[in-house]
Amino acid sequence: NYLELGIYKGDIISKAATFITNCVGVDIIDHIGPNKNFKFIKLSTDDFFISNTDKFDIIFIDADHKYESCVKDLENSLKILNYNGIIFIHDTDPISKKYTDSGYCGDSYNINNYIYNNHTELDLITLPLTEAGLTIIKRKHENRYNLYV
Repeated sequence: NYLELGIYKGDIISKAATFITNCVGVDIIDHIGPNKNFKFIKLSTDDFFISNTDKFDIIFIDADHKYESCVKDLENSLKILNYNGIIFIHDTDPISKKYTDSGYCGDSYNINNYIYNNHTELDLITLPLTEAGLTIIKRKHENRYNLYV
């Protein structure tokens, strides 16, 4: 089960849907139109989390690029993340000051410090991909095969 928060033109979720059966995209604007190969929900992420009852294995956060919104999306995503699930957060390592503008990463890149300071149960790595960066998050001690049980 794959959830993408903030799909924009749907490039990533459309590719994911070719491999993953249950893909859900959430955005406040439908930039794609009717020909989607995934389930589209036209809501704010806050409203989506209020009504959602599903859990997901992979969650990609790329909606509102304000730090406060990114924190809310992360906290809500952690509540619906399956065991061994992974969260990806886009725009977490801007290559230059230009990319801290609200039209790019905004101040969402500060989410990494939030995670370090508030979620010691999480492991994360940030990759300097493209101009914006990508952070991968999983819960510590959740492995496919647990040797310590």
